Amino acid sequence: MGIVVALPKGDPLVYLPVEYTPNVNDLADLLADAMRRPLTGSARRPEHVHFRGNPRWEELFRHLSELGIATSIHDELPKVEEAYEDFLRQMRKASPGPIIMVSPGRSHIAEQFPAVVKWVQGYGHIEIGDQEGFGFVVRALDYGGLVFEDNKAETLAKALVALEKGLAKWFREQGIELD
Repeated sequence: MGIVVALPKGDPLVYLPVEYTPNVNDLADLLADAMRRPLTGSARRPEHVHFRGNPRWEELFRHLSELGIATSIHDELPKVEEAYEDFLRQMRKASPGPIIMVSPGRSHIAEQFPAVVKWVQGYGHIEIGDQEGFGFVVRALDYGGLVFEDNKAETLAKALVALEKGLAKWFREQGIELD
């Protein structure tokens, strides 16, 4: 989760859920969004930006300095942690179901989605897309056409879980073992 907050209160300026390891360009986009279209307050350029220590961000510091924005590195960012916890509380209230976090860093994708991996490695392809504010649609297709579709998922993670369940069922029905 990428989060930018305004000090001293820690008011959230922008949230960016990510399901991959962000790079320096992702951080630059996040900061630009926080300055141009903040969730709270009006557009503004900060005088100082506090970062959590990460060598991936160093490239950005020079550019911010050229813009007259000071930077500093901190081991902990308590206001960001508070905003993150608040965001999770709000998500739990809005969606009473489980929060599914997909993180390639914690376990290999093949462990999380073995049926999806098996499908794309030898049976067909998948399509995943946003439905303009109505959640996500996910499809599994082979050369004969549509094999599975789900359009009820509210998040990308839930769409992947639905796809995994649908393909696992298809493999079972075909008598094909998953590794």
